[in-house]
Amino acid sequence: MHRYIIKNGMGSNSPVANALMNMYAKCGSVEEARLVFSQILAKDIVSWNTMIGGLAALDKGREIHGHILRRGYFSDLHVACALVDMYAKCGLLVLAQLLFDMIPKKDLISWTVMIAGYGMHGFGNEAISTFKKMRIAGIEPDESSFAAIINACCHSRLLHEGWRFFNFMRNEYGIEPKLDHYACMVDLLSHAGNLSKAYKFIMSMPIEPDATIWGALLSGCRIHHDVKLAEKVAENLFELEPDNTRYYVVLANVYAEAEKWEEVKKLQEKMRKRRFEQNLGCSWIEFGGRFNIFVAGNTKHPQAKRIDALLRKLSLQMKNGEYSTKLRYALINEDNMEKEVIQCGHSEKLAMAFAILNLPPGRTVRVTKNRRVCGDCHEMGKFMSKTTNSEILLRDSNRFHHFKDGICSCRGFW
Repeated sequence: MHRYIIKNGMGSNSPVANALMNMYAKCGSVEEARLVFSQILAKDIVSWNTMIGGLAALDKGREIHGHILRRGYFSDLHVACALVDMYAKCGLLVLAQLLFDMIPKKDLISWTVMIAGYGMHGFGNEAISTFKKMRIAGIEPDESSFAAIINACCHSRLLHEGWRFFNFMRNEYGIEPKLDHYACMVDLLSHAGNLSKAYKFIMSMPIEPDATIWGALLSGCRIHHDVKLAEKVAENLFELEPDNTRYYVVLANVYAEAEKWEEVKKLQEKMRKRRFEQNLGCSWIEFGGRFNIFVAGNTKHPQAKRIDALLRKLSLQMKNGEYSTKLRYALINEDNMEKEVIQCGHSEKLAMAFAILNLPPGRTVRVTKNRRVCGDCHEMGKFMSKTTNSEILLRDSNRFHHFKDGICSCRGFW
């Protein structure tokens, strides 16, 4: 698409360039996003906000923050909101809150950004408190702010509160729920174990459910080991998005958890016949002024031997300490030793181990992953934080996980 844009002379079009930046940033290609940004001759407010909001690179974000302060741009509400959003997405929620408090006249967007920030970190009660303060300040919520608060309830397992906001939105404000509101409610019901209620809720929706909604229910089926419902839900997903490998993998996990290995093999064979290529798990960490990128199973990193040795040592300590390991996520019906070898190569494990080996003691570890963290790596994150006395922030494709003293902020809910 980028080559097509350049070939047809559309690179100077601001909306096109901004969309390209947004695409590169969301794909983790920050340098490409910066290159597009640098080539825009007349940068508008969207250009700046896209670059700030999409970095997910704390050091670069701090550089931009310094530039904003030197030029006196913080008084611009749009710039201030983008900074709050950037720090929240980079894991510095305390600094995001500090900057938010410094905004003298907050509008609906700034309140919604802060609510969403709390939500993605799993601080549902703080998000609810912020929502209440917004209303006290005389700012009325819209469909976006309701989506943010319901999503916050979802990430924090606040089932009753989520229902209350959903009904409040419809009954008090007359806002008809959109697909994202329904998706949050299905996710909330599913992860709470109310799978039958979630299915009935979907069937009663006045609008056609999309793959996001069915996908939320399928994830709930995996967590609560409902094989029959998972199969029914998966059929809807395969029809809606036949080429999306993620749903095949989730269903395979459901079968693996139930030790239905023949079904796992059938799914894998089906994927092979359709020539599916599953996207590799990729994690990255900013260190020494550059991004260190880790791909699942890659042994070519300069510190690969040190990283592998540390992970094997920690895995042995976990086993001897009877710490929970999620070996079934390897999706292979072999002995546990082979599964452990395979799982030592998961990208988020590699990134966390690299950080422990290279960062000064007491420095917060910040890792980003392009997909959801698996159960085994989640257990390793908790164990690693306890054993090394480090705070680890892992941002996956769904939310933040704060690992500290052997506990995660998500409380096993993701």
